[in-house]
Amino acid sequence: MRMVFFVSGLTCQECAEKLESHIQRQPGVSAAALLVTGKLIIECEDAYAEAIEADVMASAPKAQGDVRVKRVQRPLHC
Repeated sequence: MRMVFFVSGLTCQECAEKLESHIQRQPGVSAAALLVTGKLIIECEDAYAEAIEADVMASAPKAQGDVRVKRVQRPLHC
């Protein structure tokens, strides 16, 4: 399953790398990439999607001050 989020307000490169690394280590995640455009793309197992989405919403604002996250794409099942 692919999930896409938009992360805004994340201006610190180290913070962005920490967030991306944190998401990559979550159970069920096969790939995660946080692009310079703010797009966060996550490939994960269907069974973990809900927990991963909740983790993204909770952990992104902790990465740096006034960070906002919005889910921009609903799951695509392959």
